[in-house]
Amino acid sequence: MSDTGQSGSFTSTPGEDSDSAINPQSFTDNGDGTITDNITGLMWQKVDGGEMTFENAATYCSSLILGGKDDWRLPTGIELFGLNNYDNLNPALNTVYFTKTLAEYWWSSEVQTGDASKVWVVNAGGGIGNHPKSETVSAGGSKKFHVRAVRNVVTKDTPASHFTDNGDGTVSDNFTGLIWQKIQASNNMSWEEALVYSKTFTLGGNSDWRLPNIKEIQSLNDPLLSRPSFNKTFFTGISSGNFWSSTTLQNTSARAWDINVDFGVVSYNDKTLKQNILLVRGGLDNASLNLIEALIPGAEYEMGDHFGFVDPSHPSDELPLHIVQVDSFYIAKTETTNNQFLAFLNASLLKGLIEVKNNTIYPVGGTDIYGYTHQSASYYSIDYDGKVFSMADFRGNHPVVGVMWFGAAAFCNWLSEQNGLNTCYDLKTWVCDFTKNGYRLPTEAEWEYAGRGGQKSPYYNYPWGNDQDITKANWPGSGDPYESAGESSWPQTTPAGFYDGTLKLKTEFNWPGSAISYQTSNGANSFGLFDMAGNVWELINDWYGQNYYSISPKNNPTGPASGFIMPDGKAYRGMRGGNWYNGYSTTAINDGHSRVSNRNPSYYRGPQDPNHPWYHVGFRVARKYSGTSTGIDIGENFPSGLSSLKNYPNPFQSATTIQFNLGKSENVSLTIYDSLGQLVATIVNRQLNDGPHLYQWNAEKYPPGIYTCRLQADDQLLINRMVLIK
Repeated sequence: MSDTGQSGSFTSTPGEDSDSAINPQSFTDNGDGTITDNITGLMWQKVDGGEMTFENAATYCSSLILGGKDDWRLPTGIELFGLNNYDNLNPALNTVYFTKTLAEYWWSSEVQTGDASKVWVVNAGGGIGNHPKSETVSAGGSKKFHVRAVRNVVTKDTPASHFTDNGDGTVSDNFTGLIWQKIQASNNMSWEEALVYSKTFTLGGNSDWRLPNIKEIQSLNDPLLSRPSFNKTFFTGISSGNFWSSTTLQNTSARAWDINVDFGVVSYNDKTLKQNILLVRGGLDNASLNLIEALIPGAEYEMGDHFGFVDPSHPSDELPLHIVQVDSFYIAKTETTNNQFLAFLNASLLKGLIEVKNNTIYPVGGTDIYGYTHQSASYYSIDYDGKVFSMADFRGNHPVVGVMWFGAAAFCNWLSEQNGLNTCYDLKTWVCDFTKNGYRLPTEAEWEYAGRGGQKSPYYNYPWGNDQDITKANWPGSGDPYESAGESSWPQTTPAGFYDGTLKLKTEFNWPGSAISYQTSNGANSFGLFDMAGNVWELINDWYGQNYYSISPKNNPTGPASGFIMPDGKAYRGMRGGNWYNGYSTTAINDGHSRVSNRNPSYYRGPQDPNHPWYHVGFRVARKYSGTSTGIDIGENFPSGLSSLKNYPNPFQSATTIQFNLGKSENVSLTIYDSLGQLVATIVNRQLNDGPHLYQWNAEKYPPGIYTCRLQADDQLLINRMVLIK
C-alpha cells in the first residue's frame, strides 16, 4: 500500500499524516499509455477510458488492448483508492503520470453488498462511496463516471487470513503488515485530541502508535460487510460511526478525512467533531524496518590481496590480482539485524511458509535450514514459543546470527515483496536471477568493491585505510563494552552501525560491560557502509571457489557454478568482512579476518569445523541499481536509445558520478576529453545491458577546467560538459 502523498503540515501537534511516510508513491511512465505503480506492482491506464455505464466499463476493460497487454480489468475499490494523492485535489491524483480528464468519479469492480444497484466509486476529490449506477450520464444521470483499467504485472500470493489476533490487544493485517489497536478508544475525540492520544498510548509492549492515514484506515474496510464494514471477529468493539484519519483535507485545514463504518464511505468532517479512534503502528517496508541503502557507482578495480597475506587454511585464494568491472548497485549500510529478520520470520510464519522442527527453522516441507532459534543455543537471539518468534535478549538492533545462507536468501525475497520489487531467488533451486530488481546477497566482487569504499589509489587493507584501529570495528579482544568473560556473553556483537565516531552511553545501550561510556571512532568507509570489517561474517551470494580468481571473468563475476569441495566433502558459500570471535594477530591486534580482500568459505568458522556454531555469521542485502530509491525501476520499459547523460556533482572537486540510461543492450563507449580535445580517460568500452548505469570518474590527477564526457552507442552520441574545480 502506497502512502497518501500528503506533505503539508496543518498543525503543530505531532502525528499528522505528513509526519510519517511509509511507501511513498512511486510511478513509472512506460511510454506506451500505461503507468506502473512501483509500490503495488499494478499497471494502470494512463488516460482513463472516458464516461460510460458500469456494465460497459467492465466490458471495456476486458476487451482493452493497451501496451501490448490484453488482461485488463476493473480495479477493486482499495486498488483504485490507492492511487489517490492527498496533496492534490480535483483530481486527487498525481497528474504528472495520470492525465487529468473531466471525470468526477471512477468505477470500481465492487457492487455494494445487499444492493446491486449501487457500486463503489472513487471521486475526484479523494473519497470513496457507494453510488447508484444510474447517476452517470450514460445511464440518464448528470454525473461523469469514468473507467480506468488496471492489470497485475506480478502475481502475488495473498495470505489466507486477512487478520491475525496477536493476543495482546493488537491485530496484525497480513495484507499490509500494519499492526492495529484491537478495541477502539473508549472515548470519542476531536482530531487534535486524537493526535495527542496516539503519542501517549502504549499497547502490546510498543509506544510508537499513531493515528492512521486515510488509506490505512480505509484498508480495513470489507465491501462484503456492512454495519459495520470492519471485521467484528477481530475488531470486536466496532459497531457504527466515523473514525478519524490523520489526513487533512487539502486546502481546508479545518477538516480531516474519515471513514464511516456503516458501509465504508470515506468523506471528511470538521476537526472539532468528536469521533472514534483506532490506532495503528508499523509496516514492513524499508522505512519501518530501518533499512538504509547506499548507492555504489559502477567501476573497474583490481580485485584481490595487494599486501601479500597468506591464509594458512586456504592459501593463495586472494590471488592472482585481476581487473573486475561491477555495474552500479545498492547495498545496505548496515548488516541485517535481529529485528529485521524477526519481522521476516513472523510474516512468513503467518503465511504458512516456514516451520520450526527441533529448534531449527525450515521452509514448510523442506530440508534447507533457514536458521536456528534461541532454544537451539543461547547465543542465538530469536526465540520461538510454538506460536510466534520474538527477541530472547537485548540484541534486537544487533546483526542477526545463527542464520544460514538459505535463510538470508529467503529474507531477500521477502524484503523485495515488501518494497514492491521482483524477487531474485528461486526458493526451490536457490538460483539467483540477477536481471531482477529485487534484493539479493551481494556477489563477492560487489562486496569487495563496496568494502573498499571505492578506494583504488592506493588500495587499502581495511575499509577505512591501513590502520588497525580497535575503536573503528568490533574485533576479537577489541575492548568494546559488549565483551565480557565467558561464553555466557556470546555473541559479543555490537549494534549495527555502532562504530560511527560518537560517544556511546551504557544508559542508552545497556551493554553487559561495566563501562559507563565508550568512545567510538568512525569505522564507516567512504560509501558510508558500517561493519564492513568485524562484527559478523557476511554471507555472499557466490559459492566459495579457492581458485576462482584465476578464471574469473572481468565483467560482473558471480562466482563459480559450484563450490570448492571442503574437507567434509561439501561445497560452501563464501563469507566476507570478518567477525568478533576469531582471526589472526599479524601484529599485537587481532583483526578478526577483516582485511577487505579476505576470502573465507563458510566451512571455516572455528575449531569445531565443520560443526562450529554460527554465532558470528550474518549478512547484508544488495540489489541492482534501478535508477532511484527503493521500489522504482526505470530499467524496464525504458524507451529505445540513449537518455539522460549527466554527472553529479557538477561542478566537482575530485570525483564525480556519471549517469546515463540505455533503452537496449548495446556496445557503449564512455570517454572524457579535456578542453584541448585530448582523450584523458576511457570509463567504459564494452557491451552493456539495457537500463540505468552509473560510473565514477576520479579526477584528482587532472588540472581544473572544463571536460567533455562523450557517450557513444551504435550511431547515437550524447555529450555532457563537466566542470572540475580545485
